[in-house]
Amino acid sequence: MKISLPHGLWNGERTLEADFPPRWDVDVLTMAGDAAEPIGEKEYRAAIMPLVPLMKGRQEVCVLFDDLSRPTRTYEIVPTLLKAFASAGIDDSRVRFLCALGTHSPHNNADFRKKLGDEVLRRFPVYNHNCYENCETLGTTALGTPVTINKEYLRCDLRIGIGSFIPHQFCGFGGGYKIVFPGIAHIDAIEYHHGLLLQQNLDNCWGLGNHSCNVVLSDMREAGRMARLDIKIDVFVNSSSRATRVFAGHPDSLYPAMIEGALAHYATKAAGEYDVVFANTFGKANEAVIAASTSEGILSPNGGCLVILNDIEEGQVIHYLMGRFGKDVWGRLGRGERPIHERVRRFFLYSRHRDHAGSYWFGKKEDITWVDDLGALIAELDRQYAGRPVRAAVIPDGTVQMIG
Repeated sequence: MKISLPHGLWNGERTLEADFPPRWDVDVLTMAGDAAEPIGEKEYRAAIMPLVPLMKGRQEVCVLFDDLSRPTRTYEIVPTLLKAFASAGIDDSRVRFLCALGTHSPHNNADFRKKLGDEVLRRFPVYNHNCYENCETLGTTALGTPVTINKEYLRCDLRIGIGSFIPHQFCGFGGGYKIVFPGIAHIDAIEYHHGLLLQQNLDNCWGLGNHSCNVVLSDMREAGRMARLDIKIDVFVNSSSRATRVFAGHPDSLYPAMIEGALAHYATKAAGEYDVVFANTFGKANEAVIAASTSEGILSPNGGCLVILNDIEEGQVIHYLMGRFGKDVWGRLGRGERPIHERVRRFFLYSRHRDHAGSYWFGKKEDITWVDDLGALIAELDRQYAGRPVRAAVIPDGTVQMIG
């Protein structure tokens, strides 16, 4: 059985080919949203152009967009937004774009072109958010989070965000106000929100799509309201990171429909438990640990092999808050190497571009087996299971799918 998987979203999309032995029983765990057709200009115009009256008369415009750790193909959305600006009488001199990095590393001009397309770079200034400088405190949330936000954004009277509404490990869903908080917040504010507040409420917040009674999500939304995001444009994506649905308007008005729709869209049914799981990483490939955390639980209780497919040259995300910067040097919330799940007997990381410094996201050095030949790995696993059937699962994009 041969399976093709999308890979390398931001560096020349290609496919990974996995050829499984005939005796293996292989399930491809597709998510419900993969049945939806990708959208295009027609759908973007229908969602965005009705917002033109809200844009008229505004003097300075800031457009937030997420970074390359997110699957939003912003370059498909921006042309319609620029047409809306023209219809609203907003000239180019009044518009800037700001990358909502949170505490991730800054992007260069080539990165911005991948995300936004060439036209934006020709016409507009595009800035990185600096989580250490040039932020202003607006107050605190009811739970004590300081709302300290990028000054350039705050100087504008029309504030727009573009992103993807996708499952998140402790906010329930990313998207919505997350583009503002933590997207353009100061590291001190994010440290409190992602640190003390999360630890105090971890049991009620952890898990992809866990939005009910999620105080971290509620706090994030309160912070976003205080920072006054006027318009949000969010999309659902499939396992090839193609947008299948678009929402546009005031964030608070969008949340109910987005949450309800996302719970169904990203749902992925597993048909039992497996000896081997192959989890592809596409939409959030430089946060590939998400694929590990969402797929470990479907391994056999007796133990199985987990293979993370992460053949990307950029490696794992540089994270100033939670990252590692030396043998024993960490960001403020760095918690050490990730413990391996009890069901994982062997952990394989397929990549031709090893990232030893970033491997802490997956586990200790001795827990990880790096491989650079997928065919050879499958042959090795077949030998290990010689003489008995092998149940295997393939997850097209473990970084966005909700598996259960």
